[in-house]
Amino acid sequence: MDEMTAVRDLRAQAPAAERADLVAGRELLLREAAGRARTRRLRGDWRLVAAGTAAVITAVAVIGTQVADRGPEGAQPGAGPGYNLELGSAKDFLNDAADAIAAGPAVTARDGQWIYVKSAETNVTDDEPDPQTSEDWMAYADPKMEGGRAGDDHSPREEYAFLKSLPDDPAKVRAKARAFFYATDPSETRTQHEYRALVAVLSRAYAYDPAGLAKVYRALATIPGVQVAEVQDEAGRSAYALYLKSVSDTSRDEVLLDPDTWLYAGYRSLDRSSRNEEWGEGDVVISSARLAVAVVDRKGEKP
Repeated sequence: MDEMTAVRDLRAQAPAAERADLVAGRELLLREAAGRARTRRLRGDWRLVAAGTAAVITAVAVIGTQVADRGPEGAQPGAGPGYNLELGSAKDFLNDAADAIAAGPAVTARDGQWIYVKSAETNVTDDEPDPQTSEDWMAYADPKMEGGRAGDDHSPREEYAFLKSLPDDPAKVRAKARAFFYATDPSETRTQHEYRALVAVLSRAYAYDPAGLAKVYRALATIPGVQVAEVQDEAGRSAYALYLKSVSDTSRDEVLLDPDTWLYAGYRSLDRSSRNEEWGEGDVVISSARLAVAVVDRKGEKP
């Protein structure tokens, strides 16, 4: 039994934790972490920390060969977020994720098919901030979204071709991502641009070649300042949150990854007025969870 399988077994056996238990465990873990120098953190330690939280972990169901449904029984839009556990540098996490993605299956589609996406979002700044669930369909092959006709937006087919074209060198992957999602904000630094472009690729990888997608994770691992935290998403599920550490530390955007598949699972936008406080659930302004994604034959078809 490998390390990843052992951790998943531990998660499956762990009882669902009450909020008070999660908070107490989180504080203990943070105190323990504060006493260790980050330079001595061993590869894979993030797994042990995550297993120790006894949080509710999402069971991912794969329906057929082209459907991923991240909605476990009892998970409801608007149920989270509930906790936030900072794990530090995402370098080892992303390299481990790349290994897992590379060994996994491909997701393919053909011209004439559609990508179905179901998601839930809460935005506290809306006039009606209640959770909103949406279902969307996009053509896999859409010439209007290809060849630069839509700016730096791309069809799923063009995204798939981009992933297939990636070289092994992470620096070259970062350069290709910069060109694929080009700069639109003159104040954006090169590091910020590369991070934004790479996570955009992750979020839109509806159909993908596993070797190519793994190269995106490895390129992200080389960007300085990328951090990872364990959080609870919009549907009340555990997720890993990637973010680029900023100088101001008063706001941040997170990309959420599924703890079992390593794939994109949603995003969060956080804001706080004081940099001396820890990030918490009260700082979440926008929270979105991807509940399902599938390749279907017709627009309007559901898996």
